[in-house]
Amino acid sequence: MFKLGINFEACFPGEEQGTLEEYLSGMKKSELLKMSSFFLGFNPENSRYSDIKHFLEMFFSSENAEFSKTVFNNILQYIGKTPQPYEMYEVPYVVSSLHLFEFIFDKIPNLQVTTKSNAEMERDIFRAYVLLNQKTIKERDRISQQIRTDNDITLSMAQTLLQISFHNNDLINYRIEKVFYCQFVRALFYFEFLSAREDCQELLKAFYTFYEILDFKDYLRRLLGISHAVLMKDREAHTEIHLDDKENSAFIDKHIAKADSLLTELDFIKTRSNPLYKFDEEKYRIISPLFTIEMIYNGLFFRLKAINADLNGEAKVSGFYNLKTYEYSEQYVLSRLLKEIYGNRYIQKSGAELDSILPGAPDYYMRNGKYIHIFESKDILITKESKQSFDYRDLENELRIKLHENEKGSPKAVKQLAETVRKILSGEAVYDSGIRENRVQIFPVLVLHYRLFNAAGLNSVVNEWFKNEMAALQESGLDTSGVHDLVLIDIETLLFNKEAFANRTISLQDTLLEYEKGYLRFDIAKARPRPTNNREVSSLFEKSLTPFSFYLDNKVERLGYRRNGDDLLEKAAVLFEDKEE
Repeated sequence: MFKLGINFEACFPGEEQGTLEEYLSGMKKSELLKMSSFFLGFNPENSRYSDIKHFLEMFFSSENAEFSKTVFNNILQYIGKTPQPYEMYEVPYVVSSLHLFEFIFDKIPNLQVTTKSNAEMERDIFRAYVLLNQKTIKERDRISQQIRTDNDITLSMAQTLLQISFHNNDLINYRIEKVFYCQFVRALFYFEFLSAREDCQELLKAFYTFYEILDFKDYLRRLLGISHAVLMKDREAHTEIHLDDKENSAFIDKHIAKADSLLTELDFIKTRSNPLYKFDEEKYRIISPLFTIEMIYNGLFFRLKAINADLNGEAKVSGFYNLKTYEYSEQYVLSRLLKEIYGNRYIQKSGAELDSILPGAPDYYMRNGKYIHIFESKDILITKESKQSFDYRDLENELRIKLHENEKGSPKAVKQLAETVRKILSGEAVYDSGIRENRVQIFPVLVLHYRLFNAAGLNSVVNEWFKNEMAALQESGLDTSGVHDLVLIDIETLLFNKEAFANRTISLQDTLLEYEKGYLRFDIAKARPRPTNNREVSSLFEKSLTPFSFYLDNKVERLGYRRNGDDLLEKAAVLFEDKEE
């Protein structure tokens, strides 16, 4: 459920806003860092501190009881003037917490000493935090609205929700156990892929030398040691790692924010790369639990890329980016997962097989009788500037370039899928002679490789582009009535639910049909029970824009399917085989 952050004006109506420098003065930097990492330790789901009253009771001591009571009453009056209920609001907001940490790390002098009383520090830290909420939430919304007004831009509900959610979706909508499982398995897959290639051997040797490790199993074992602290923490607070082994300290030191460098960067790029900091000898504190887990795989490519850039001659891997996005992501990972999901049933062809038969074929093809599934895979990212832009047009323009048609007019995922549909309906799909064009049911699927694309509204926006392509085919004389809506699936959701598909607890086709009917083709006239007011109507429309990943994860669990972790333990056992011999 989307939450709304409590801002400065809600807590202190009529009070002049100060600056972060003023509020955070008179406090020792080490204590401020500890406090801000504490904020980042709150659970992303079902946090006790999501309730405003519980947060205030936790944050303020008895010395500030009256101050806290006044703030709470001000908040209640503020909420009472809005259409949203109390439960929709909370104080903690991860974007503000990250901005707070980066500001303290970069801007607060190392020699700053504590001159304020405990009560004063509580009040000023709270003011600083809700001031950041004011800037990161309300000011962002105000500027975005002003841009739309000045340029006479009208957005659909899907576009509006996409603009609201895309810039922070990967920070607030996740389940840490799913992220961990998928990051670990994907990193293991990636290392296995690279290890099997002759042209990557020198790169791997250089990587192992830089990190002072034996091999990729040693690397993942050490990262699992860091991740374990995140996964096993039993309270909502900062997480610390205390080491006795200097060998492990040398390894962790290559993943920390350096005290003599700056962290602040758009979309927290540097903090994502170095999500820990050292606060004493052999003692570390995790800045972001999420970023710590995501560096297992998401950070791996960039670490390898930096090392590859320093290699010379034949040791350097040529086209390293394309190697990952095409041969690894599109061919190795996608084909491997879909083969396991479908098993040995049906007509199946991988992208590598199809490319040798017909240029421009899909990245994976499956036919079960009249039912055809076609897949395009895109291992892409969005620039930090477009992701964080206040102007929706910047975001949609880049999405179109990467998912529809680029600046040179080259077709991307949506147009590629449309062309595959055209070839199937026109009898040009020579890779499958069993197609009966007049009775096929075609399910187009776009597989993306990063969680950030699990943003509310994105599937609806991209599906509109696809429907326009189908309308053009219809006008050309082809019957597209058997073509279903385009569904976006991220690779981690496929991986996380692979077992449920493989053992037939659910079928991929059934989920595609259900998502199409209940979400992409949601009809308010058919909603049951019928909505009784505008708030309920708006809520139902918003729910219909739920990403496929959220729908699927919830569906699998409602069916009683429990992920017991055996698959992960089986894969993790590979890391310890050498040590036991």
